[in-house]
Amino acid sequence: GFSLNALTLFGLVLAVGIVVDDAIVVVEAVEHNIELGMSPRDAAIKAMDMVAGPVIAVGLVLSAVFIPCAFITGVVGQFFRQFAVTIAISTVISAFNSLTLSPALAVLL
Repeated sequence: GFSLNALTLFGLVLAVGIVVDDAIVVVEAVEHNIELGMSPRDAAIKAMDMVAGPVIAVGLVLSAVFIPCAFITGVVGQFFRQFAVTIAISTVISAFNSLTLSPALAVLL
């Protein structure tokens, strides 16, 4: 396991921001479509057509940036490994959440 040092905690703070941002994008898109007069189900389907691509792209780009940092060698690599693993895993979870759970719950609006 990893210790909870300052770099890991910074990674968790950044990860929370990423998770919340993706979910907000989805919920706002659904809410916008509901305000246009669509039913919640239709609004969620149309919103996912609009934002699924960008959410996937953000997840892939952030993973592509941070996963290689986990393989840095030496002392610097030991510091960045915890940060990189924290961000990469949370980015994947965030993308999955934003593509599945957020639209399903947004239908309940």
